[in-house]
Amino acid sequence: MNTTRPGDADFRATGRVVLGDPPTSLMPGPPLRRMVAAGRIGAFVGLSLVALVVVPALVYPFVQLANAAAGTRLIGYSVIGCVALLVATAVAVRIFREPWREATRLGVDALGAWPVVGGLSAGWFAIAIPTGLLIWLGVLHVVPAEPGNWEEGALLALAILVPAALTEELALRGYAFNLLLRAWGPVAAIGVTSVLFGLLHLFNPGVTALSVTMVTLAGVFLAAVRLAFNSLWAAWLAHLAYNFVQAAVFHTTVSGLAIPQPNYRTVSAGPDWLTGGAWGPEAGVAAAGGMLVVSFLLAVHAGWVRNPLRPR
Repeated sequence: MNTTRPGDADFRATGRVVLGDPPTSLMPGPPLRRMVAAGRIGAFVGLSLVALVVVPALVYPFVQLANAAAGTRLIGYSVIGCVALLVATAVAVRIFREPWREATRLGVDALGAWPVVGGLSAGWFAIAIPTGLLIWLGVLHVVPAEPGNWEEGALLALAILVPAALTEELALRGYAFNLLLRAWGPVAAIGVTSVLFGLLHLFNPGVTALSVTMVTLAGVFLAAVRLAFNSLWAAWLAHLAYNFVQAAVFHTTVSGLAIPQPNYRTVSAGPDWLTGGAWGPEAGVAAAGGMLVVSFLLAVHAGWVRNPLRPR
């Protein structure tokens, strides 16, 4: 008997989630499927916690060398988290005998021109345009800072942000996201992981209710990237670009954390609700506007909404 529903073939061919008529594989599953998914999510969380204890003990000497060379501990923390989540994910998919590429969407098949260019562009423009607009309006000021080499500052930012972004994507929009997607559907997967994304930033310096809300919205935005391109590569690169623009282009704080950058800084000269204040531009409503606009373009690309410029 043919159990294929309309939308299944589109998903297999394009790799996009058709929200209007979702494929069977992305519809909420029966109770047994949900129980299995919940058990595997619990196992993945447990493996991640164990890895976060074991990995630091194994790589500590190398982390110390990296910290000493860079003059900051942020690189070591980022690398430890990244290695731990990679190990936990690899062990989980091995235990449950799931193909890496389908379980994580971080395989070679998910790495192509569209996910790379689309992910980088989505993250870049979502924050660069609103931040540039705030500078033009005069509510963000560019002020002098200690002189130095821009390339070295950018490389330092990349060394911190590349593993940090992958860590968070593996934790929230990798294997666990796929399990939520298969058992409960896209709305639950986006909602649960985005709320957790916001809560994970509760202990960052200068946290406020607005900053946590905005990080939660960023989680929705990154989940949209993940689904629009059916690729964790795309979400990772969008996450990286979003943070890199703030740290290395505008020289602002990122989620309340300051990455040392030379020559100039961009500081708030307006209301925190608009500019993000000490947390960085991502905590202001201007950034929300940027994410919403890019999310709409992603929805058009994925076919979730009709292109308003295309004739009926």
